[in-house]
Amino acid sequence: MLSPDDFNTLTETEKAEAVWQGSFLADREENGLIIQLHAVSTFYVEVFYDPAANKILSFRSFTSKHLLTPYLAHIKFNLH
Repeated sequence: MLSPDDFNTLTETEKAEAVWQGSFLADREENGLIIQLHAVSTFYVEVFYDPAANKILSFRSFTSKHLLTPYLAHIKFNLH
């Protein structure tokens, strides 16, 4: 099973492959970037994408649920 430490040692191409095998959860915009949140194995990965350059800039893996907070603002609840 892939761990966050294992993920961090992968090449950029291997990281992208691991992310695409995970589950997309949400996205958000910040400073002109699109940041996608994915669940991979037992951790989360953010993919920082620059739409102007059409390029992935970086990946960030984490396990802290605190880092999910920016995504909660985009969830809409239907209470009916």
